[in-house]
Amino acid sequence: MQNIAPYVLIIFSAFGGFLISFYIHHKKSSREVLVCPLNSNCEEVIHSDFSKFFGIPVEILGFLYYGALAVSYGFIVVLPEFAPSYFHYGLVLASAAAFLFSLYLTFIQAFTLREWCTWCLTSAMLSTVIFISLFRFSGF
Repeated sequence: MQNIAPYVLIIFSAFGGFLISFYIHHKKSSREVLVCPLNSNCEEVIHSDFSKFFGIPVEILGFLYYGALAVSYGFIVVLPEFAPSYFHYGLVLASAAAFLFSLYLTFIQAFTLREWCTWCLTSAMLSTVIFISLFRFSGF
């Protein structure tokens, strides 16, 4: 039996990222103020020119990515014999791309906007946890 602890960490991290992305999307679409902990300025960040990537809101990309990752690793835990290795490598590649995109968005907050969004930083942290976990436990 394989050690599922890393997968459980990834699933919970992805679920947390999904909830954050969904929360941001809900607040933006209902035109409600996003409550932002730690005196940061989430409104400025989530309504900036950088809140869309090729016309797609970043939070939608987030909940699609995090949702797909949580479901995929749930599938791998429950039915590992039906998950080919290339499927797993595809997830690692997607996580690497998400990590780099989160890093890019964090630099945008720091150096271009000069404003911070606690929810966005938490999502970036979860993306980092997922990437490091996958990198560490995937044998790379």
